[in-house]
Amino acid sequence: KACELLDDDRRAPVDILVALDVSGSMAGDKIKLCKSTLTLLLRQLTSEDSFGLISFSTDAIIEIPVSKLSTSAQKAAIDKINSLHVRSSTNISAAIGLTAQEIQSMKNMNEVRSIFLLTDGEANAGIRKPDDMCELAKNCLTNPDQPPISMHCFGYGESHNDDLLRKIASITAGGSYYFVQNDSSVSSAFGDALGGILSVVAQNAVLNIQVPEASREAGVKILDIYHDNKIRLDDWNFKVSIGDFYAEENRDILFQITLSNSDLTTPHINVSVSYTDTIEKMLVTSTVEPCHISRPEGNTLSTPSEHVEIQWLRIHTVQEMTRAKDMASKGQFKEARSLIENPLGLVQKHDNVDHPMIRQLKMDLQEAKNGLKSSSHYTQRGSASINTSMLSHKVQRCSRPMDQRSFDAYRGKKKSAMGLKFMNFTSSRKTG
Repeated sequence: KACELLDDDRRAPVDILVALDVSGSMAGDKIKLCKSTLTLLLRQLTSEDSFGLISFSTDAIIEIPVSKLSTSAQKAAIDKINSLHVRSSTNISAAIGLTAQEIQSMKNMNEVRSIFLLTDGEANAGIRKPDDMCELAKNCLTNPDQPPISMHCFGYGESHNDDLLRKIASITAGGSYYFVQNDSSVSSAFGDALGGILSVVAQNAVLNIQVPEASREAGVKILDIYHDNKIRLDDWNFKVSIGDFYAEENRDILFQITLSNSDLTTPHINVSVSYTDTIEKMLVTSTVEPCHISRPEGNTLSTPSEHVEIQWLRIHTVQEMTRAKDMASKGQFKEARSLIENPLGLVQKHDNVDHPMIRQLKMDLQEAKNGLKSSSHYTQRGSASINTSMLSHKVQRCSRPMDQRSFDAYRGKKKSAMGLKFMNFTSSRKTG
């Protein structure tokens, strides 16, 4: 679990580059709301932060070169934002390529770097195949010689390719996908994402899981680690890359092992974590924490740990949502719904119905089931909603605009405060 960030003045400075879709479909209220949201975003940054803006339609253009935000630079950026106008097509690949080129060309880069990409449509110019665009993003945004870049993708309305945006966001450590259902959600989504970025307390976290020599001789072996970024060194050693941490965030890594064939005096497992402390600007390696597992007497079963049980439900939910999306893509909506009913039933039967994670899983699974009622339900909102929940539960991070759902078990104080600030800003504009 990450610490709280009690003093905003001590937060890590950030580099933020926004790639904004200015195709014809963004005309009217959409572009106006994006302009006002970007202006509000700028006002949350300081002279230690850097900001840049790229607009894209048929091609991509650098509107504001990424640079430190002096008072004069901030004013010039706001003036430039207000002068934006819509153009024609949607070239997402050009946006990815130019944002990567711009943010990686910085001379005085900060440790926390993020790209916000907002689009309301499908790619109809440049590279159009999703797999090719994902390969482009992977090649452009991963540079081992520079601080990591997180990509936050915002799908505006019902016409964007939510599968593509989720996959692009997943390529980068700490990336997220937001489904912006309507105009009022734009500011709230940006506020939620910004609140997280401005509260990064750790980066490049790596968990080390090791079986001690004496335990290996007693038959202990690691069978599996339930995480996408696991690296198997051998049967007794794994590393897991868990990326960055926002203030107050948790990461739960479940693993399966064989128990010893005799009484052990040594731990079954030793774990440690190393990371970059973005506040103190130093590399930290934790002490080694031993993990002992005791066998019950006779044929009795151990009482399950509620925490482990709930985390397994989280992992099971992601697995079944992934399978359900595959069924839905083939038009098999009845089968897809039945897959969701399995974890939903387990969650509904859980003893602690008031636990925040049980509440979260129940809401997300019910929403997923409703989104699989028919092809029209799935196309309009179901697919995007499931993609949001899948990625959120996989990385244990909130990626939902506050105006769409006020409760989110993963949303920390900084995200809540910034999301509320941006949501109230939108409400004040409507009443004004």
